[in-house]
Amino acid sequence: MADELNITVAAYSNIERGKAEVTVSRLYRIADILGIQVTDLLSSRNMVMEKSPEVYGFATKTDVENLKELIRQYQQELNLIRKDLLLIKKQTVVTKAKKKKN
Repeated sequence: MADELNITVAAYSNIERGKAEVTVSRLYRIADILGIQVTDLLSSRNMVMEKSPEVYGFATKTDVENLKELIRQYQQELNLIRKDLLLIKKQTVVTKAKKKKN
């Protein structure tokens, strides 16, 4: 869509998220690209209300933040498990070396 409008992806993203104003001519161009009427873009069911949370697909901004935190926690747990595995491998090598000596 950004390419079709001759704007950057970031600029189009700002329009989609309501962070940037859209000109009337650009609104008509968007409707034309989508094959719909401008009034379809302006209908109340398609508009994001000012006080509603930002939405990413079916998830709200809060949902996304919660998922990011969960991912961060899982990454920490994985790092601990990796460290434990390295320690176990080292202990195994030491044990095998001791058995070879005996």
